[in-house]
Amino acid sequence: MNKNTIYYVLSAIAAIILSFNNKTATTVFIAAGILLCIIYFKNNRMTITFMLLVLMLFVLRTEWVEHTNVTNVSGQEDTLDGIIHDGPYRDGNQAQFEWINDSSEKMIVRVSLQDSTDIPRLKPLSPGTPCHLQGELVRPSSPDNFHAFDYRHYLKIQYIHWTFEVSSLKDMKCGKNDAKHPFYLLKKWRHHGVEWIDTSFPSELKGIASALIFGERHLLDAETEGHYQKLGLIHLLAVSGLHVGLITTTVYFVLIRFGITREIAEWILIILLPMYIIAAGAAPSVIRAATMVMLFILWKKTGMKRVDPFSMLSLFALFLLFVNPYYMFQVGFQLSFLISGALLLSWPLLKSKQKREVAVFVTCIAQLAALPVIVYHFYEFSFLSFMLNLLFVPFVSFVVLPSMFILFMLSFLSPFLFSKTAVVLAFVVEQAHQFLAWSASWDGLQFLFGKPSIFILCVFSILIFYLFYQVEKYDISYKLILPLALLTGVFILQMSLPYFDKKGYITILDVGQGDSILMELPHRKAVYLIDGGGVLDFPKEDWEVRNDPYDTGDRVVVPFLKAKGISSIDKVIVTHGDIDHYGGLYKTTEEVKIQEVVYGKGEEFKDEEKQFLQFLHNERQVPITWSKAGDSWKVGESFFQILMPEGNENTGNDRSIVIRAVIGGAEWLFTGDLEEEGERKLLQKYPDVTADLLKVGHHGSKTSTTKPFVQQLQPKAAFISAGTCNRFGHPHEETLSTLKESGTTVYRTDVNGAIQVIFDKEKVINIKQAKPNTKGDNCS
Repeated sequence: MNKNTIYYVLSAIAAIILSFNNKTATTVFIAAGILLCIIYFKNNRMTITFMLLVLMLFVLRTEWVEHTNVTNVSGQEDTLDGIIHDGPYRDGNQAQFEWINDSSEKMIVRVSLQDSTDIPRLKPLSPGTPCHLQGELVRPSSPDNFHAFDYRHYLKIQYIHWTFEVSSLKDMKCGKNDAKHPFYLLKKWRHHGVEWIDTSFPSELKGIASALIFGERHLLDAETEGHYQKLGLIHLLAVSGLHVGLITTTVYFVLIRFGITREIAEWILIILLPMYIIAAGAAPSVIRAATMVMLFILWKKTGMKRVDPFSMLSLFALFLLFVNPYYMFQVGFQLSFLISGALLLSWPLLKSKQKREVAVFVTCIAQLAALPVIVYHFYEFSFLSFMLNLLFVPFVSFVVLPSMFILFMLSFLSPFLFSKTAVVLAFVVEQAHQFLAWSASWDGLQFLFGKPSIFILCVFSILIFYLFYQVEKYDISYKLILPLALLTGVFILQMSLPYFDKKGYITILDVGQGDSILMELPHRKAVYLIDGGGVLDFPKEDWEVRNDPYDTGDRVVVPFLKAKGISSIDKVIVTHGDIDHYGGLYKTTEEVKIQEVVYGKGEEFKDEEKQFLQFLHNERQVPITWSKAGDSWKVGESFFQILMPEGNENTGNDRSIVIRAVIGGAEWLFTGDLEEEGERKLLQKYPDVTADLLKVGHHGSKTSTTKPFVQQLQPKAAFISAGTCNRFGHPHEETLSTLKESGTTVYRTDVNGAIQVIFDKEKVINIKQAKPNTKGDNCS
């Protein structure tokens, strides 16, 4: 087997990284890699020559793609003409579709639905429909939080630079869909197929059916999809090699069964597979699988010598990366080619095993090959994944997948048989998903890796390659002890790094109009979370409810904790009983172990507060400590003191827990939503209180951070957590003026995203923000 083609792929990847990343460290790292390759291939000049040629070619190609991937609109346009490229798909009271304007530039269009009568008005819309739109162009923002999902980059690698917000269907004037292009005919058929599943299938089957048949996951319950991802089974929801192989084999033998010759059947497959790529969503995994099948059929027809599958896979990866270098940043592309390559390289080992052993080896090889990608993107890995893949791969591939295709056909051919079969399948799938939910809730074998550095990731990948090499050379023997021990060492090192870190971190997360502050003391002696953000949930009709409503715990707090490798929090301090301070903690407590919740002592509580406290006590079994003025504790060099409440305040902002802390040689004051009356009481009780660093109360409202309060504290820096362009106008100009007059440097989450203060035991080292280059609030 000629494996040199893998070095050409690595050269292409290095070139793409070099073009997209201008950091000196990256350049040095790649240069060192080239030098090592020169040394390794010193007796094979042809290989090193081709590697350098590939490197230069892909640098030029990537630079050209970056240079030409620009918008051709000014951003001032409020009307657009063009056609629907994909969709629309509805989620509650919002519809979304991909759009191409008259200049062939793609955009994401979001349409707000005003009432339930708008839903049937979406039905005539499909790919290829021409429309005139009126609305507002919005530039996707960069991430508001550290380690957060980069939506702007996600759209950019799809050649999308804008979203277009349409306030209602009245602002859309669409004509008749007369598209005759085969591409749009297939896209339209796919769209109608997904819509048919949405309206005809039981709710338990909608998501899995649309995912397996059309590669479309928006109908899948968000929580269920999360279970698949957490347990390392998300690949089962993508149309991949096994799916394409099963479908191709079935179609081939059906054609033969109907008397069609093998020659003609193969040509029919070659014609159908490109159509299936489009119908299944054209994800990298289905492009790879379907194209590889077509190439093998065509190669077989030439009568030439059998081609090496691994070399063909590598060359096809090179081709795709040359056509679109952005593929390299797609998780589906990475997993598809990495797992396929690992299995092909392991073929000599697999064919030597007995049939009952092959499934175990395939699962282990696939999971190990995918591990670096999984931990880099999702920060965690479940060791249950090995066992669950052994169970669910055959279950989904040989039971669920064919059943969904049969059910889809029955829905047209025989409504009676469809209804009876759907009931049985719905029960089976629902039981399987309940089993997944139970498995996901068991954290015993869930390993939270945290976001690894590039160095750790490279070492990790090299050791997995070394393990594969040892298995191929020595099979299962004592020779595997060393690579397994080294891999275990990397796991332990990654987990231990925070405990060797002399620096501490206080991060004011951007949770919109709310508060959430994560505190990590040096050497991770303690981890505290002050509030968890939250969104006020207004009453909605059933049709308005979204499949995956925004939750600050799910979207902001938990992902950041996972990126930091934090699986347990020593104290969660809930400053007071407003939903924008505790709403995100429902989801947070599901994902992270909470040792203690600190709550302000009081005599009465709002109904929502009671519900939350009962949830903590009854469902999560979290100890609740009732705190009041005078409480204090010390951890290492850090000291914490509760200044408020006294315990007799009415429920509301002025019953906020106020914390004075001495951390990193600086005095902090965390004020929750304390307002003017609370500030006055605080100064009366603690007339000498000062603060170097102030977390401004009540999101910068003019009802807090009064002049006497600021004059007494004399803060050097103040941090305001508020939502971008929020409806309350926070922070108010009066508050900003008061802080400016006192010479205080102000940091705002609504302008520059999350704020991180880095310190050691003696001083504050640095203050940085997630979006440091954003200027002004841009709110009219």
